[in-house]
Amino acid sequence: MTEPDEPTAPLLTAELWYESVPDLSDPALLDALRRVSQAAEAQDGSLLVPHTDVVMELEQGRVPLLTAVFAGSELDHTTKTLPSVGQTWDWEEAEERLRSCTGSVLVTEMLATQFTPQQRVHGLTAVVRALVEHTSPAAVSWPQSQRVTDPASVRTGELSGVVNVRFFTVDNDPGAMVMDTLGLHIFDLPDIQCHYRDFDPAQVAAMLFSAAAYVFDAGDVIDDGHTISGPRGDEHFVCQHEQSLLAPARMVLDVDLGPPHAAGHRDRTAC
Repeated sequence: MTEPDEPTAPLLTAELWYESVPDLSDPALLDALRRVSQAAEAQDGSLLVPHTDVVMELEQGRVPLLTAVFAGSELDHTTKTLPSVGQTWDWEEAEERLRSCTGSVLVTEMLATQFTPQQRVHGLTAVVRALVEHTSPAAVSWPQSQRVTDPASVRTGELSGVVNVRFFTVDNDPGAMVMDTLGLHIFDLPDIQCHYRDFDPAQVAAMLFSAAAYVFDAGDVIDDGHTISGPRGDEHFVCQHEQSLLAPARMVLDVDLGPPHAAGHRDRTAC
């Protein structure tokens, strides 16, 4: 089982890839972002979007959620490369779309960790959506979830891209598979993991994403020993918090499919 590199930043980030990178100094681009927030402004070659309707009261006063747009570094074969599509399972054209790209624009949140996950996702995806509509990127990469998405699929406030479902086979255990979500860890929430065999991966993927969406909305409320519904409707699978099997190292909520589908070792007496 080959594990990917750990995501490089703790903040929610999206990278828009282009055949021809747009000029961030274009006044029309700033106008497009001002439809997200009238306070959007150009500053030192970047664009800043303060979400003035989402603020935090701090000692220094009211601080808004802030999204920044930067020009990405130039594409080359050493320090800057195209994103991997190895864990993108729902967009067959991803690799082809990226092949013609020459550069990117980076969208990242700032002053964000004290805001709710819902506010953070809404703020960043609203800016990404505005950029998609105005600049027509070829692809959108989500570094923290290791996913590449079709720009047309980006919707304000939705988790598509922010959370990914990854799939791995296990080298020393023929037939065994590990699937997990990646992306919730950015919000200090457990991702969802399943180590199993002889079960439809598409059904497991749908179950894990549904559980991740629930945790995103409700928080870390599924206690050890509690169950979630299986994809067929009549199953109930026990969950347990544990350290992830895959990088990046983080806490996950492991879903036990039970015999005969569970793989690996589990101490079921702990539940």
